[in-house]
Amino acid sequence: MPNASMFYRETAASPEIAPFVLSFWEFAATAEDFAPLVHEVFPEGCVSLIYKRNKSFDIDALFIHGLSLETFKTEIFADDVFWGMRFMPSACRTILHRDPAEIESHPLGESIEYAHLTENLLGRLAACENFDEAVAVYEAKIKSLGLKPENADEKVADVVEIIEETGGEVKVSELAKAVNLSVRQLERRFRKSSGLSPKQYARARRIRVTAISMVEKSEMNWASRAAEMGFTDQAHLTHEFSMLTGRSPNSFAERVKRIEHGEFSK
Repeated sequence: MPNASMFYRETAASPEIAPFVLSFWEFAATAEDFAPLVHEVFPEGCVSLIYKRNKSFDIDALFIHGLSLETFKTEIFADDVFWGMRFMPSACRTILHRDPAEIESHPLGESIEYAHLTENLLGRLAACENFDEAVAVYEAKIKSLGLKPENADEKVADVVEIIEETGGEVKVSELAKAVNLSVRQLERRFRKSSGLSPKQYARARRIRVTAISMVEKSEMNWASRAAEMGFTDQAHLTHEFSMLTGRSPNSFAERVKRIEHGEFSK
């Protein structure tokens, strides 16, 4: 997509911090003649710590992006660059020191509520020349917390892995059976750790998988895609999309294809 004015890519966390971080991502307005627009961020089921840079406007800022099952809208300007770190659902409460469900999206500014995560972080990210350097800074911060794999909920981590492997096309009862928990036990532990129910997380990841399919395929057969995702029919898929993104599948596809994409973390 040579004429794309926005760019997005992801990278996986290193094995050492993979129990705590699901992925890192970069989003940027790449064209010099980029006109400001309202960008829609679709639900993804994770809390993110985000650094925003805009050299034209002398902006260097940190944000926390909370959980939401609705589309989040934000204005994008020429020269905007965002580097984000998605927290693993199984370790989200441990890392943030609070209930993930209560976290609202906002700039961190001088706030001390996340000081254990943000101390000296802004300056180090501001000094980065590129995404790879930013990932190294984020990883160093997580390592500095002294967390161990057992600090994450192992059962929830196993469920997240299954959801990722199946693209969210799995029943909660099957997830519970796979980790030797009752459905009620799993739902309680998953919500405590991540702020969402396993069903809510799986739904968000199903949308993500479909978005990736849109990027990788020039044409999308929605009837076939509905069957692949376990929907009863195309109308069911359309309803799911409108509930989570506020858009029809075709409208969603148009938005996704405005963006040039690099690698995804799968």
